[in-house]
Amino acid sequence: MKTTAMGVILELTETQQAYLDNLMARYCAAVRWSFKRLLEGKGIRDIRQGVQVKFNLNSRQANDAVYDAQSTIKSQYELVKLHYANALAKVEFTQKRITKAKSSKKKANLQKRLEKEQRKLADWQKHLEAKTFPTIVFGGKRLFLERCKGNITREEWQEARSNRYLSRGDKTKGGNLNTRLYEVDGQIYLDIAAEPTGTGRYKRITVPVYLAHKPSKKTRKINGRNYRQMVLDYLKTGSSYQVEIIRKDGRYYIHVTIEEDMPDPYHAHGAVGVDTNPDGLGIALTDCLGQYRGSQWLGQGEWTYAKSNRRNNLIGEKAKKVVALAKETGGALAVEDLKFKHDKSVTAKFNRMSHGFVWSKFLAYIDRCAAREGVPVIKVKPAFTSVIGILKYQHQYGLSNHQAAALVIARRGLGFDYERIPKRLVDRFIKAKEGFKKLNNWQQWSAVKKAILKQLKKKGVNSLVSWQVHRKELLGVG
Repeated sequence: MKTTAMGVILELTETQQAYLDNLMARYCAAVRWSFKRLLEGKGIRDIRQGVQVKFNLNSRQANDAVYDAQSTIKSQYELVKLHYANALAKVEFTQKRITKAKSSKKKANLQKRLEKEQRKLADWQKHLEAKTFPTIVFGGKRLFLERCKGNITREEWQEARSNRYLSRGDKTKGGNLNTRLYEVDGQIYLDIAAEPTGTGRYKRITVPVYLAHKPSKKTRKINGRNYRQMVLDYLKTGSSYQVEIIRKDGRYYIHVTIEEDMPDPYHAHGAVGVDTNPDGLGIALTDCLGQYRGSQWLGQGEWTYAKSNRRNNLIGEKAKKVVALAKETGGALAVEDLKFKHDKSVTAKFNRMSHGFVWSKFLAYIDRCAAREGVPVIKVKPAFTSVIGILKYQHQYGLSNHQAAALVIARRGLGFDYERIPKRLVDRFIKAKEGFKKLNNWQQWSAVKKAILKQLKKKGVNSLVSWQVHRKELLGVG
């Protein structure tokens, strides 16, 4: 697993800064030039040789620039496929909504939306068939528009387009030939290859750098993972590592990417189900037979309004806590395989909710934390987890709706995909019993859900969340 440690260059003389700025400008220009030549169909070898001569870069720097351009092109082609698939799904979804719409006004509005989506689909289809992609702007489209309006100077625009330098590693050359990291008397230095000497070697620029770590002011111990020490230990192995230098607001930041070894996952006994919500996590523990063994609610209301850095920190803390719980109980982590694709015509309210939803970052943190601790992670389909939890397990174990959903997730992670519907629900809300038996399990739960919601709507309730309030009355018990 790749891990990136972040840091900053502490000191630069005027000569070193001038050379580094010039190197960044030449490297970024080489990436843009390689990008155009690749689109023209030029050969990789010819492009690399052209980069060396035109931008005065050594062979490794030229290879890195061409590789950077290749990665950009590859990602753009993948994005075209993704956007086309989403646009096609949106068109099909809107067409279904039109067939179901009853009022003429709603049909007219949906028809306008459909025409707009069909135009977008046609644009993406043209790119897909012609094997092209929309024009990209090195430096950012927003800044480009600001430059066109005259709101930023030419120097500011050029600085935005010439602010990075990437150097890939090579294990056969001691890790990274062009940008070496090493430690002397507790200080880390970055050694950058500069001008050639004519003897096959290069003059070197050596600058002190700081790699981020969090020593406690009271105990002087490191809070969290000691990424600085991780990098230093990794350098001793002689394995390859990647260094990226980025200039931002007059400072020079470095990103050091290393390959982190992970332990083999242990054999799990039971599961810990996690139901992810914008304001916290529902947790449920089960044994190897899927039997309920405990639950808790890890609330975190600050997720919904905290700034991004603060939110990321809070998400990381909760992810570590959940992984520690799974390791302590010896269970596997079962999480929902959530995917909020942009493949449906949704409201602005849903877009805001999905954009601020923490599920994506949380699942990424879970994967990384669990891999480091050897905790197995099982991703399950999220369909009907909340419905089954509320209607089957919430009252039985006295759980909240999120904890009940987490219990279903844990059971599903252990392979208990079939959840028998309580006989009382079938007898009360299903009339066509014979046809009901022929449906698959999820169709049966869908039918029960629709029947119950129909009864709840008569009481002015539009969600199953209020099921516990009206449960006895609707079931005719108590």
